[in-house]
Amino acid sequence: SGWVKGADASLQTLFSGGTGSGNNSFNFRIDAGIITLNTASTGLRNTTAKFRDFSAWYHILLAVDTTQSTDTNRLKLYINGSQVTDFASGTIPSQNTDLGVNRAELHTLGRRANSADRYLNGYLGEVNFIDGVAKVPADFGETGDYGEWKPIEYSGSYGTNGFYLNFAGG
Repeated sequence: SGWVKGADASLQTLFSGGTGSGNNSFNFRIDAGIITLNTASTGLRNTTAKFRDFSAWYHILLAVDTTQSTDTNRLKLYINGSQVTDFASGTIPSQNTDLGVNRAELHTLGRRANSADRYLNGYLGEVNFIDGVAKVPADFGETGDYGEWKPIEYSGSYGTNGFYLNFAGG
């Protein structure tokens, strides 16, 4: 979970894990306003909606649980509290696929882990990485008085490899 404000429509990585080939690396990025999920060898999901308002902060939550028996439950994407269900293309990972995250390999914010490129040109805030449990938007945000999605403090466990980065103070 994290808040993102992009500065332009270039190809930029939000989060990446793993440095190997095939499914052993995972990339979560924005390309021309389209949110994409992929491994080094497979395009997993591309949103049909485009997120190109560079004056806005977006709350993006990605829940990955490849142990789910229902394939559409393995990758869940939420933007500002609403689940994205309309994808232009991509492949849902097979059950129990290891996507390169939570391994003893490099994990990065703002660039690819398997290649030092595709840097984020924007801002990140309130980044939460939860290990071992797939969370929902209400764990990180709520609807405000004017219908806007706003952050709340996460109060759960981070698991073994989880972390929180608030990026306060610039």
